Amino acid sequence: MSLLIQLLLAGADTSAAAGATEHVSAPIVEIMAKGGVVMALLALSLLIAIYFIVERFLYLKSRAAIDFNLISVVKDNLKENRPDAALAYCERTHTAQAQVIGTGLRFLGSNMREIESAMETKANVELSAMEGNLHYLSLISRIAPMLGFVGTIWGVINIFYSISTTGDLSIGAISGGLYTKMVASFAGLLVGMIAFFGYQMFMRRIDKFAERLQEQSLSLLEMLTKSNL
Repeated sequence: MSLLIQLLLAGADTSAAAGATEHVSAPIVEIMAKGGVVMALLALSLLIAIYFIVERFLYLKSRAAIDFNLISVVKDNLKENRPDAALAYCERTHTAQAQVIGTGLRFLGSNMREIESAMETKANVELSAMEGNLHYLSLISRIAPMLGFVGTIWGVINIFYSISTTGDLSIGAISGGLYTKMVASFAGLLVGMIAFFGYQMFMRRIDKFAERLQEQSLSLLEMLTKSNL
């Protein structure tokens, strides 16, 4: 209680002078550089998050594309009794959609349940591959804020330990160490938000792709059922 009273009195003594001074922006980069090991870990987490965001973006851009003409091409080839040509077209198209449709074509001659089961299994494999590495973003989004908070608490502990050993209760000694530690919480929240946004954005895209892929698969099954292939 005595310590809090002294801090409040010190703050009151400097409030008049503070009102007369201009607002000075905090040198963020310089402050972060003083964050120590925690800031280094957060910087590493940010680099990892950015890497996986870019990696998943490029992967999904090429793999999660939907070609709405693919079913039409397959249908035209099947009408002309050229299932091999339809399968070859799917194999040349390096998307998850084409691989799932191609799996169904490989099972032509089997009953519809086997074709549907094979396509569903292939779709699950493709969706699982799309979700690969996203767990790293999820992990970073949860750990980074906690890591930043730990850095701030550890900094506060060091400040009060210094006070207990030196007896220096000046507002400069306290605030000078405190603001450099508070930035750890800020950095942790920022890194966590970036990772969380990337994770949610990709999961939403994968969910939308799964819905469209299911529509395409049903179209193929309906076509095979009507044509009795």
